[in-house]
Amino acid sequence: MLIVENLHKSFATAQGNLAVLRGVDLQLPGGSSLALMGESGSGKSTLLHLVAGLERPDSGRILVDGVALDGRREAELARWRREGIGLVFQQYNLIPSLTARENIAVPLTLTGHGRKESFARADELLEQVGLSERAGHLPSRLSGGQMQRVAVARGLGHNPPLLLA
Repeated sequence: MLIVENLHKSFATAQGNLAVLRGVDLQLPGGSSLALMGESGSGKSTLLHLVAGLERPDSGRILVDGVALDGRREAELARWRREGIGLVFQQYNLIPSLTARENIAVPLTLTGHGRKESFARADELLEQVGLSERAGHLPSRLSGGQMQRVAVARGLGHNPPLLLA
């Protein structure tokens, strides 16, 4: 379960502080999904970055399965991102020198999976997203939609309890 309580976040600008999130509350039970919709600049990506531990809120709390993210050190948040969630970035963030298969397998090896197991899981995920035939292609040889599907497969690699896209 994801719980967001009274979340506030602002950013410094040349004109002063810009309040992006003001008192956001959210409860998302396990097994459910949520689509955030709104105008550009309304705070959707900011909220996702906060839940992912990529940014810190000015105030408020974020709990995932009863575990609070606030007060964690950067190393703990990095571990949280690596093991506790799956991330699908808006700009894909694929490593240009790695194939589609390698882009999916590398994060798995970083979480302790063996090389053979990581590549087998990458192949399984590529099949699920309909890209088995593109496994050996670099991102520069993939369409935007194909790169997005590789990013989704990478985010699902370790069967995360929470997927943020």
